This record gives sequence, C-alpha cells and structure tokens, in this order.
Amino acid sequence: MRSDFLVLGASGATGSLIAGHLVQRGGRVVLAGRDAARLAETAARLDSDAVSVLTVDLADPASLAAAARAGRVLVNTVGPFTRLAPAVVAACVDAGTAYVDLANERAAVRALLDRDVEAREHGVALVTGAGFGPAATEALVLTLLGQGVRPAAVTVASAATSAYDTEGVRTTVAEAAAEGATRYRAGELVRTPLGTGATTLTFGGMTRAVIPVPTGDLEAARQASGAPDVTAYAVPRGSGETEHRSHGYAELADADGQLHVAELSTGEGFAFTAALAAETASRLLDGPPPGAWTAAGLLGAERVAALPGTTIELGR
Repeated sequence: MRSDFLVLGASGATGSLIAGHLVQRGGRVVLAGRDAARLAETAARLDSDAVSVLTVDLADPASLAAAARAGRVLVNTVGPFTRLAPAVVAACVDAGTAYVDLANERAAVRALLDRDVEAREHGVALVTGAGFGPAATEALVLTLLGQGVRPAAVTVASAATSAYDTEGVRTTVAEAAAEGATRYRAGELVRTPLGTGATTLTFGGMTRAVIPVPTGDLEAARQASGAPDVTAYAVPRGSGETEHRSHGYAELADADGQLHVAELSTGEGFAFTAALAAETASRLLDGPPPGAWTAAGLLGAERVAALPGTTIELGR
C-alpha cells in the first residue's frame, strides 16, 4: 500500500523540515535518500508510526521507480534540479505519482513547465518552484494581476534570510550562476555576464543592491504575467545583510507606463519553503488537474500569503 508522501532527500535540512510538516498534518511519510543511517536519525527525531525509511540511488532507474511507487506524492528536495530532477520526474510520470520540487534554477523550472502536455497525457500533476524564491515573487505578480493590471513589463526581486548554508544549496547556486544574468526582452531570453545590470530597489523597508539572476522567479513571473519584458533580481549571496525576515518584491508596468507594486514579507527562508512545500504536497494529495505547474500558480496568492508569518501588501 502506498504512503501518502515520499520525501526525497529527507535527511537534509529542508527535507526533514518538510517531513515534519507532513507528519503533523497526519500524513504517512516515506523518508527517502541515499544514506540509511541519516534517514534513520531523521525518523527517530520525528518519532511517529506514520514514518518509514527507503534508501534510493538516483543513478539506478529501478531504485527510482521503486521510490516513485512508494508514495502518492513525491517531494523532491535534491538539487541541483537542472541536472538531477529529470530522471525523478520521468519515474513519477511512469508511476502516475504526483511530483513537487523546490527548484529555483531558471532552467530547471522551465524544463518542468515544458512537460505540461506530457503530464496531461499521463494524468499526472507536476509542480516546481515550491520554495521561497519563485513562489514569493510569483504570488505578488498574481496579486497584482488580480487587481486588473495588464503588464507590459515585470520586475521581481527577492531577499531571503537563511538559517542554513548547505552544500546542496551552494552547488545549486554555483551551477545556476554559470548561465549568467538572464532576462526576457520582447519575449526572447537575453543572457549577459553575471553581475551585469546591477541596480538598487527599495523593498522590505530598505534600499538593496540587487543583480539580475537566472532563477526560477524569472520563469514563474513570465508564466504568470505573459509580459514580453521580465527581469528577476536578487540580493547577492554573502552581501552581509543581517535582516531576520525574508522579502519579495514585484513591480508591474502597464502599457501607459504606470507602475503597480506589491511586497511580501515572511520569516526565515527555509521555514517558508518547508511550509510551502508541505502545503503544495497536501494540495497534490487532493488530486488537482493534471499538468505542469508552479507552486504559486497551483495554490494561488491567497494560500501563499496564508503561510505562517507571511504578509502581502500593495504599494504605489
């Protein structure tokens, strides 16, 4: 009998937080990963009869297939997602298992969204970007669109506070950075060296130095808005900021040049991500329509804003 959820990478910082949320929600959870000893430690901390452990080798198709069949929803926390997620997604499609990941690399988010037709044909829901980056800024874009704004250009930006500096996050950031600074202009993806186009934006109560980044925020904002010109900025890692909250910003310019602004404020980034991923996985358990989604696109701005400690405010 399938469990409700399988969390891939469950012994990691984010995976264990997500597993804890899902157990608290009453779910039956399989903790999956490559290190049996660390998985056992996570299971002991959770101390629940609803938890089981499964070792998985991402390089072994048979092992991946078994993992995909072990739960009704697979939550993938193992990056870099551009390189590692496609095989996991394929296993879920073959098994008819709903899928959600935390990807924030632009290429990974785009690749998942491009599987929409395949997902619909197989009757499977696939969700990407269930983390602070894409979801926080896309929720703001969706909020402004809900106000009737029809954007010609979209700017989004994020500044996350993180309690962890994990090897997985560092590797993911390094691989994504190789793509350089990216943005959409007249509907076409434009690449320049990373650091090009640095500017300042005022949000979260302060003026911040930001750079264009190849993150999932870019694809999520474009997917939601349909605008031809889209730029995603972020505060560079290691900038030395000492804030204890995380912030998102969205600015939509309409055809008349009028600017419409919204801001999101929340707590620590990993905590937001864990709560969002658990909310998304629980929604998948309810059986949403098949297809490829972003997390904010699936849940809607209101459910993102309802996460603990999170607020959305409209600006000028």
